[in-house]
Amino acid sequence: MPVRSLFSRGWFDPSSHSAARFWAGWWVALWLVWLLLVDTFQVEEVVAGMVGAAVAATVATAVREQGYMSFFPRGRWLLEVPALAGRVIADSGVLAAALWRHVVRGQPVHGSMVRVPFDHGGLGGRDAARRALVNVGVSLTPNSFVIDIDPEGDILLVHRLVPGPLDPVLRRQQERAERAMP
Repeated sequence: MPVRSLFSRGWFDPSSHSAARFWAGWWVALWLVWLLLVDTFQVEEVVAGMVGAAVAATVATAVREQGYMSFFPRGRWLLEVPALAGRVIADSGVLAAALWRHVVRGQPVHGSMVRVPFDHGGLGGRDAARRALVNVGVSLTPNSFVIDIDPEGDILLVHRLVPGPLDPVLRRQQERAERAMP
């Protein structure tokens, strides 16, 4: 769709509150991520973050309005953030212990691949958001990362650097997949 038709659809129109809220939400979130990453409040960095966040929020809004991608997370999913932060710290400890055992005791460390039943869901925005956030939630922890989500087999393939029990995100997805199976 040409750029001119984007303007005629009204997503830059101030009366389009949904698009304005979407843009503002992305802008605030991306600017805060920028500030966390640069870890400074120097004027140049703050302004660079504001400009970069504005560009990225505009692209996100254009993609949303064109219907190329739908992403509709549930607000309650934000309640998982503190547990995820705790999981990052716990996994860091697991990796530090494995490194200690390897360096000091000479014990080999072998990673493992885990196939977790995963309800892929449909093509809607809610399922797309769930898949993306599960991917981020698992891969953000230092001990594991998602390699593949198989939509036909409803399998999540995860590599774990140090084998161990499934983290809460993977356990929940496994339970969800088991409930969804006929």
